[in-house]
Order: sequence, then structure tokens, then C-alpha cells
Amino acid sequence: MNKLRYIIILLLFDLFLSNLFLKNTKYWEVPDWKDKHWRVSSDIYHHKIKPNVKEIESWGGKFTKTIITNSIGFIDKNNRNIKKINSQKKRILLIGDSFIEGSGLDYEYTFAGLLNDHLGENFEILNSAVGSYSPSIYFKKTEYYINEGYKFDQAIIFLDISDVFDELFIEFDSMGNIKTYKETKKQSALKKYFYKTGNFLRDNMVTFRFLNITSDKAELIKNYIKLKKKAAKNLGKGFFETSRDDVMFYRMTHIDRGYWTFNEKNFLNIKDGLKQSEKYLDKLFTLLKDNNISSTLVIYPWPTQILYGDNYHEDYWKNFSVRKNVNYLSVYDSFSSSEKKKFIFDNFLYGDVHWSKKGTKKIFDNIIKNIRF
Repeated sequence: MNKLRYIIILLLFDLFLSNLFLKNTKYWEVPDWKDKHWRVSSDIYHHKIKPNVKEIESWGGKFTKTIITNSIGFIDKNNRNIKKINSQKKRILLIGDSFIEGSGLDYEYTFAGLLNDHLGENFEILNSAVGSYSPSIYFKKTEYYINEGYKFDQAIIFLDISDVFDELFIEFDSMGNIKTYKETKKQSALKKYFYKTGNFLRDNMVTFRFLNITSDKAELIKNYIKLKKKAAKNLGKGFFETSRDDVMFYRMTHIDRGYWTFNEKNFLNIKDGLKQSEKYLDKLFTLLKDNNISSTLVIYPWPTQILYGDNYHEDYWKNFSVRKNVNYLSVYDSFSSSEKKKFIFDNFLYGDVHWSKKGTKKIFDNIIKNIRF
């Protein structure tokens, strides 16, 4: 009993000191644990970002960015008010997922930021993109804002390779709104309580915070070792001969979601997602046309496609665009190089599939050259 009493006293002492002296200091901050309260659910198109936020957000465990939204929850340069109609400037609506939201990049370096700097005198850039969006969400979100009375003149739709995969997990309610992902499992009340208690202890006591940090670091090391083994095998190198660059290059080019564009078996597994993507893109382009909004569909590769090629994605959407009379732009040619490893490291975030500042600028240059504003 004495030992238990001492443990309780020490834990209470820890709780007191942590909250009194440490909790509001920079030493307490762990960006990855920060509650992203600005990312919320939507009853119509599954998820969105709150209006008028300005937060430092950790992304991917390696990068941080300042996330700013305007009055309608679109990523923007500042917390400005967006009117339903802009009589002074033409409006360009950007539609996409994490690539166009700007994963790991502050606004000024994102595609929207570059476009705003280039066209901002005569055009208003509205970026509706959010991570994990896909065609059904593109349609439902655009439909929502048009029905609310917002006017747009032009739209650029960026179709990501992962979008087709994401569509496999989308479910709709009886009203046709996007409610859940099929893969989401409901947690039991006991499990929710367990995690809630664990997070409380982690966020209020040095002891549990240290244990969580140690556990997270150990998990990262374990995952890196597993990845290094795979990279070594893929390259035909010994484990200790395999460099960090080798490991990160393997990681950037071996994301499961990107395999379907060149692997026939994986392609057959995502055909339902491809069918649903086509259905909702067709609805989206019809919606835009009915509202006199000019549009362009943009296709781009991941590092996986740069390394291994693409047998399905680019041609599929080129044929779709011809059949549906949709303006189409592929930037694949701009993302090809004989020095593939160097090119991928230069144009994508290290260890990731999203564009770096240089890659984003390459996309921007291509859009400016090929799309008429």
C-alpha cells in the first residue's frame, strides 16, 4: 500500500508541476499531437476546413505549414470575406485534393498562391481543395456552393491518382450526401474511453508524455528499418550499403495507391472506383457547363509513374475528355526525365509524393502556358 501511495503522490506532483510550469512552454509542444480542430466533418461532402482559421499545422510528421482560410473555409492568403458575387474580378475555382491544398507548403508556395500572384489583379482565386477529396466530393462541394449562390467563371479540376482508390471507400446516405468511408470502423465506448484517458495523461503529465514520445520514436525507427530492408532488397544492396536517400526514394516510388496505373491486377481491383470517379466527374462537368463555368481537367503523375510508367490513368481520362467534350491537360511530359531519381528528389517533397516548391512551380508554368484565362 505504501508503494501505491508514493506512486499516486508522485503522479499528482507530476500533474501539478506539468500544468503549472511546463504546459504552456515551447518545450511541451509536439506538433503531431496538436488537435486539428479546424478540420471538421461535413454533412454533405464528408469533411472540410473551418472558416477564418490561422494555424500552424504539422503535416506528414516532417513538415509544418501555416494554414489560413477565408470566410467560406477555402485555403487562402488571409482571413478575407468572400462575397457570393465578385463584380470586379473574374473568379477561378480550384478543385482538387492535398496536392492543390498544398501539403507541406505555406500558401505563397502552393499552386493557388502562385496563380494568385500571377493573375490576382484581374482574377480572384478560390481554392476549394482539401486533402483526401475525390470526384464525388468535388461534385458535392461544388454543387453546394453553386446552390448557395456563389458565382464562378472558370474551374480547374486536378484529378489525382489516389482519387480513384479513394472512391472505393465512399458511402452515400439516402439523400446522396457523402457521410462515411466504408473502411472507417466504429470504436466501442470502452476503446474511446481508453484513448481519451490516454490522451489526457499524455497532455497533462511529463511522465506519460515522455513515455508516448519514446514509444513514437521507437515506432518510427522500427518502420524505417522495415522500409530500409525493402529498399535494400529492391536495389539488390546490402542493408548497411543502403543509404537514407535510397530508402526515401523507395518510399516515394512504392506507394500502394499508385500501383494501379501500371499493374494489371491492381487496375482490375480499382475498376469500381474508376467507374464511380467517371460518374461524378461527368456530373461535375455537366454542373459547371449548366452554370456557364468554363473548365479544364488536369492530369499529373506521382513519382511512381515517373519511374514505372502509366498504362491506364493518363489515357483513360484523355479518352473521357474526348467523349465528354471536356478541356484536358496532361502535364506528364513536363514530369519526365532521363535522370529520374534526381528529378523526383528535385520536384517532390523528400520521402513523399507531393510536389515540392520546384514541382509546384513546374505545374504552375504548365498551366499558365496551356490554359486560357
